[in-house]
Amino acid sequence: MTTATLPAAPPAASRAVTVRWREWVPSVAAATVVGAFLLITPRVTDYQTLSGGAMWSTPGGTDGFTVVAGLCVLAGVVVGRQWPLWGTALTFLPFVQVPWGDGFVWGWWLGILAVAVLAALDGLARAVVPTLTALLVVVWYCGSDVPALLPIGPVTSGSGTGYQWDALVIYAFWVVTAVGIAAASGSARRSRLRAAGARATEQHALAVESLAGERARLARDLHDVVAHHVSLVAVRAESAPFVHPALDEQARTIFAAIAADAREALGELRQVLVVLERTTDASERAPQPTACDVDDLVARAVAAGQPVALSGTWQDVPPAAGYVLFRAVQEGLTNARRHAPGAATALVLEQTATAATFRMSNVAHGDAEPARGLIGMRERVEALGGSMSAVVADGRFELAVSLPLVEA
Repeated sequence: MTTATLPAAPPAASRAVTVRWREWVPSVAAATVVGAFLLITPRVTDYQTLSGGAMWSTPGGTDGFTVVAGLCVLAGVVVGRQWPLWGTALTFLPFVQVPWGDGFVWGWWLGILAVAVLAALDGLARAVVPTLTALLVVVWYCGSDVPALLPIGPVTSGSGTGYQWDALVIYAFWVVTAVGIAAASGSARRSRLRAAGARATEQHALAVESLAGERARLARDLHDVVAHHVSLVAVRAESAPFVHPALDEQARTIFAAIAADAREALGELRQVLVVLERTTDASERAPQPTACDVDDLVARAVAAGQPVALSGTWQDVPPAAGYVLFRAVQEGLTNARRHAPGAATALVLEQTATAATFRMSNVAHGDAEPARGLIGMRERVEALGGSMSAVVADGRFELAVSLPLVEA
């Protein structure tokens, strides 16, 4: 038994979840900066004595609350771009100790600012909550004597006794500037992406337009060449009884059948030309053949002298599947006429609740080569989720096609 190897069909498109890791790069970078700042900031070992002479540990100290608070801030910075509210809550959480302690780590506030900047990359609206939170912390800080822990030690908002308006203005300026720059950068990036998408759409439109022009040219060529010769066949077959009056009745019947087949071929060719030319006039589109037309197709083949034994039937086949089945049977009969002229062809139609199938067999001369007809048939069948096989077994060419009758 020899099996024909058809070219592999392109794999079906699968829905894969794509991790957009580039969007996390700014978050990781900001968390690295904030983490480095927290790491070089001395940790308080006694919050109750901070304002009266705090005891400081080295940057590698092991104060439990400070370590946990730092990890909480880093986690907030990492998730701040994707979830600004959660990022704000995590970075602000360490400040709950301020009423019981006498200071805070300045790096915690830097984490809130980092969340605001990261959120602004995707739009100012996303950065409203973290920005207001950072500004509220600054407003409180500039009106209190609570020190902030920096790498150089504890630092208050100013040296005066009143409200530190100058420090508030400076802090507010840098907060608004940082968030504004991030928002402008994100907007520019989105504009570039939209421009790239517009260029891709334009290139696709140009390609479609070029393809439409090529299809129209091909349609004109088919009309000028193929339609001309097929129409000549029809005219000569119709005029043969008049040119040769001595023809007997059987010959006249054969010529009439040839003329009818040629006219039908012209009609189908015209439908193809309409599709190629992308004609929108529905009046020029004839109904496409369905599974119900297979019986007439076989009857015309038998009338033309091709011995075909048909068994089985199809009923209530959806239009799309019926059209593909009709074309597959048509191509199978054409192959039988071309490669095994005069040989008997057996065609068996079968149908279940979920699929419609047919098997066609005839005498084979050589292997089943994957010609254009078989390739096109296979592509049509697999486009609807069906399957096709074409093999040569025991000297006979076996063609089997199966199409599902329900939507996948």
